[in-house]
Amino acid sequence: MEAKKIRNFALIGHGGAGKTSLAEAMFYKAGVTNRLGSVEQGNTIMDFDPEEVKRQISINLGVGHLEWKEHLFNIIDTPGYLDFAGEVCAALRIADNVVVVIDAASGVEVGTEKYYEIAKKRNLPTFIYINKMTAQEINLDALWEDLKQYFGHGVTPFQIPLGKGTNFKGVFDLIHGDLNSLDPEFKEKAEEEKEKFRENIIELSEELLEKYMEGEEIKDEELIPVLKEGIIKREIIPVIFGDAKHAIGIEELLDTLMNFGASPLEGPEEKGVLSGEEVIAEKDPDGKTVVFVFKTLQEAHLGELYFVKVISGKLQSGTELLNVNKGKSEKINQIYFVRGKERKETKELGCGMIGALVKLKETKTNDTLADKEYPVSLTPIEFPHPVISIAIVPQTREDQEKVSEGLNRLHDEDPTFEFRYDTELKQTLISGLGEMHLDVIVSKLREKFGVNVTTEKPKIPYRESIRKPAEGMGKYVKQTGGHGQYGICYIKIEPLPRGKGYEFVNQIFGGAIPSQFIPSVETGIKKAMEQGVLAGAKVVDVKVTLYDGKYHPVDSSNLAFEIAGSLAFKEAESKADPYLLEPIYEVEVRIPEEFMGDVIGDLNSRRGRILGMEAEGKIQVIKAHVPLAELYRYSSTLRSITKGRGTFTMKFSHYDEVPREIAQKIIEEAKREKEEK
Repeated sequence: MEAKKIRNFALIGHGGAGKTSLAEAMFYKAGVTNRLGSVEQGNTIMDFDPEEVKRQISINLGVGHLEWKEHLFNIIDTPGYLDFAGEVCAALRIADNVVVVIDAASGVEVGTEKYYEIAKKRNLPTFIYINKMTAQEINLDALWEDLKQYFGHGVTPFQIPLGKGTNFKGVFDLIHGDLNSLDPEFKEKAEEEKEKFRENIIELSEELLEKYMEGEEIKDEELIPVLKEGIIKREIIPVIFGDAKHAIGIEELLDTLMNFGASPLEGPEEKGVLSGEEVIAEKDPDGKTVVFVFKTLQEAHLGELYFVKVISGKLQSGTELLNVNKGKSEKINQIYFVRGKERKETKELGCGMIGALVKLKETKTNDTLADKEYPVSLTPIEFPHPVISIAIVPQTREDQEKVSEGLNRLHDEDPTFEFRYDTELKQTLISGLGEMHLDVIVSKLREKFGVNVTTEKPKIPYRESIRKPAEGMGKYVKQTGGHGQYGICYIKIEPLPRGKGYEFVNQIFGGAIPSQFIPSVETGIKKAMEQGVLAGAKVVDVKVTLYDGKYHPVDSSNLAFEIAGSLAFKEAESKADPYLLEPIYEVEVRIPEEFMGDVIGDLNSRRGRILGMEAEGKIQVIKAHVPLAELYRYSSTLRSITKGRGTFTMKFSHYDEVPREIAQKIIEEAKREKEEK
């Protein structure tokens, strides 16, 4: 298929707007399937993952191709829930067009807002499909105002809907429709809209505007190229009306995409790096091969499946390409066309095509595979960072052995999911974009990899420090005949400024402790500092001075002085007025202005300290310092307060003292846990 006859488009929109149903209706109208599957029945082409069928929502991006009037269409269906935003970022990175799906009754919702912002940054030609036109309580005037306010005055109806709700009969095409075919009730409205439509297009061309002002007739065929250019430049956003579940408005949408959508050669520029220089990568069907990997999926029988888009040249089986990111060669084995879970082998993918590869050794999502003579590295997908963490506990020894491999493979599949083992807290922490995201990860661990885990709240990495100087003695003496143990040391500890860590000073004179045992004393002190006397937390910002001690020429050993050093520190810390520190995070919250009061009130209730506020357009940005202990499940609370429209990021700032009454509870809890062990 020639690149100019390919249309790659992502379906985006809020959860439940009907994206997967729209993809299904497109397949149905193109003759790919002879029945309309439904999300509720779990039998759509795009939602085939067991998690998707079980939850009746999209979780992964889905890829599917169809042929329409001698054109090849690649549909990239995306999840609507913000927990799976990484999939939308990947889809929009390789799409040449975007179809925004909007529920006619609900209007522009938060998921639509968020994802359209990404599409705008990519300068993707945009089409709007108003879905569910057979629903009750549709206010088209309010909807139109909604569209103009959010998408701008470029929104242009390509049709008028013939009725709405149960009276929705279809649509009238403002480009090619015959006004005389309409019932009288729609004819006047159609004439008015058709004239407005023509004027909108004429305004985009100086040449046509001049003719229009001089009263010359402008034919439809003169408008078409101007209209296409306006859409590619995002000056016009076509609006199509329909109902995916009833397959209404589908052929009109497919025709609009065919006639006015960008081909891969007309889509956004492909930026990259070549020989250390930023370049615009070529998109040449006859040029050097350049392929971008935008998704990795774990397949039960095929292993890892790598979804790719051919940016330039041809991708052929049996050839070798350079993985530019890794600097290693990859042999291209089988190549597949993909439609949902269906795989069809092919020998070649041409420029602009989307398909899948298997059996790659070094390649991951975001890698570029290219001809060795043109080693360009394409701009990677910008994935959102995790905002929520929970701890997981494998249930059995067998689960413990398998959990790491399962987590690694899930991260390869979904880069917005991260995990790490925290040696201090002795917990495996998994992080993601929301509670549902992590719930799906835990479920996939069980279903895909046979690993059963329970979840628990992440522990907080508290610290301990001291307010005043104190002294301590450590004595470890065991002499019961034969070779014994003997080590005594005296230390002084004093506070250091916050953030200075630890300092050790050796003031032993006259051989009170032989020099070979001094490092052992310090080792013992450091070990004691790993678990302070208050809550078993690390001790920080302390200067330790070793000033005296005693030894035995036969019984003294490294072990004896290590234990003595540890005992001396514990005694000194307990006398130095110790106190507890907690990690404070800098939180940046982005919200629409109407939620300011509620969000600030919530941050205050979390012991937050507001640092400042500033406006970015219609969005307010609040910066605050908040204790980590108060941020557990904050993402869910923020979504609830802002009806899903608030987002936040957080990064570690510093440690600060825990208020006395809260510290007491933490200390008591730590003691209880120690006793239970």
